[in-house]
Amino acid sequence: MGRVRRRGTKTVVVLAVVLAALVGQATGQNPEILYLDELEDLDLSGSILYAVNFGNNGNPTIGGITFSQDQDHPNITLDVLGEGPATWWGPSPSTNDAGLNQLLDGFAYRYGTAPLGISIDVAGLGVGQSYLLQVLSYEPQASRSFDFIVEDEVIVSNFDPFAQQGYTSGRGGYLIKYEFVANDPILNISVLSHLNACGLSGFILTVLPSGFVDYGSGTTTQLFAGGATWQLNWGQGPWTWCDSTGQSLLDSNVSAVLDLRTTASADISADLVATLPIGGTLTLSAHDPYNKNVVTGTMTLTGTGVNVIDINASRVLVDEGSGMFLAPFHAPGPKLTMTVKKTTGVFAYVEPTGDWEMAFAGSYAIPLIEGQSLQGNIFTALGGNVALIGGLGEFELMERYVPDEGKKPRYFCEYGTGVATSFGAAGGLWEQTWTGGPWSWHTCPATVNATFLGDSVTGQLETTTTGAPSIGADMVLRSPFGGHITLTGYNDATETEITGQIKGDVTGTFVGDVNAANATFDADGNIVCSFGVAVNDGPDALITVTAATGKYADIRQAGQWGWYVNGTMTIARVPDLPIQQNILAALQKPELLLGAHEEFVLTGWYYRQSQ
Repeated sequence: MGRVRRRGTKTVVVLAVVLAALVGQATGQNPEILYLDELEDLDLSGSILYAVNFGNNGNPTIGGITFSQDQDHPNITLDVLGEGPATWWGPSPSTNDAGLNQLLDGFAYRYGTAPLGISIDVAGLGVGQSYLLQVLSYEPQASRSFDFIVEDEVIVSNFDPFAQQGYTSGRGGYLIKYEFVANDPILNISVLSHLNACGLSGFILTVLPSGFVDYGSGTTTQLFAGGATWQLNWGQGPWTWCDSTGQSLLDSNVSAVLDLRTTASADISADLVATLPIGGTLTLSAHDPYNKNVVTGTMTLTGTGVNVIDINASRVLVDEGSGMFLAPFHAPGPKLTMTVKKTTGVFAYVEPTGDWEMAFAGSYAIPLIEGQSLQGNIFTALGGNVALIGGLGEFELMERYVPDEGKKPRYFCEYGTGVATSFGAAGGLWEQTWTGGPWSWHTCPATVNATFLGDSVTGQLETTTTGAPSIGADMVLRSPFGGHITLTGYNDATETEITGQIKGDVTGTFVGDVNAANATFDADGNIVCSFGVAVNDGPDALITVTAATGKYADIRQAGQWGWYVNGTMTIARVPDLPIQQNILAALQKPELLLGAHEEFVLTGWYYRQSQ
């Protein structure tokens, strides 16, 4: 889509909102259309991503927010005939705010034979994120007819902005508010007119807080009358005792430690329900999907609340065989109000809009003491006079946050082909070419929302065998290796100019099918054996980035990257040897290995900004 073509002429104002769908239609609420006459008509709260003024008439300030020209934003692409002032075709607006007057007194426009329109592409949206779009404009003097459209669906038809303004010239304008959830990273604001002109004065795009609900469960690693330490795992639920709704923030790669302590004496009701004031710390840890020992981010929350435990002997569960009873704590009573104190790594993009809430339910296991009544056992345990056995619990964490898109991890799957320039038992050297892909043999486990390689990138992978190879009963060869990979990006126009590099350490296992029964032959009669995905379910290697330069300098790896291959190796046929012996001999004699080639996938998460 081209940039602005600027010519002076008269125009009128229209709008159609279109959310361009790269991966699907965005979902939104019904738009709200308002008369715009004063500052209070606008919503200037929250995290404003863009505040844009069209018309080449400066950068007005409205309510402390500066509206900059579209040319100042590289993520905005405008397709119009030109930009100019309202005075070209009628009186200037006269609202109750000088900055608002300045903004409404300019337009990006198109005129000619109807129907016609303009469009504005706004990049940089987060998939799944909620936004508020506010479109501001002004009709100087005449009734018009416009349609508002969302992804080819007309949501407001035959809109007359002059009627919305009370058929009054030289006063206020109009405002359209529209909330939506982005299903792709580009917002397209368009205008469709049934008459001979259309235009737009400006817009505001605000990131709305995202509501989330996550479910976890866990057990106590320490339990005593004054507190407990819980080990939790997330990515579960929902639980039957929850009725909250929202997107998930955590997944099954997240664990947590919840440290709770009683902060005051319990309040025990006449019905023997104990309410214990508590305080505690929740530490969330995200783990690399490929290596659970690698922590890719943490989030620390602290808070206070209450635990509510039923200590009425008539309602606890008793297991005489195990010599214990279960004291339940169940929703809606137990909960904590928690404040996010620190976020790192994959959680660094999370910016809370307020306190979060954690609710929980479960039971504590307590030993039975012979010679005491059940109620006496309960009071003994509550008083801290007996060692408790443990606890089982379900947990719900919920509230809202605003994501910092610049810090948000992005998932990629990149595809290419490789040819071995040297290949043998000691290792290999691979020259790589990146392509558009994807390969049919690999399914990305997450929605791809970023790419950073492409046709102007080459790669080189050098591997060295790091341990003794083994061949199982199924005749599958496994040979551990280490090595280094270098990805080099070039200028699209000047193929010899290097624009950036990514270097990484590689560890993995070469997995090949050396069973003669599965071998094939090429046109020259050479033996062809498969390796990689044909006999290996997981990644063939993991990559740890050690350096990133040039256009890749701001990439920060989020966990190790996975390397998957689908390849074949070609072995010279020795007529005097049985095929199986021929294959095994080639593993020791490089001269029998005629070459190898592969398709590959590099996949993982990264940041596009320093943390």
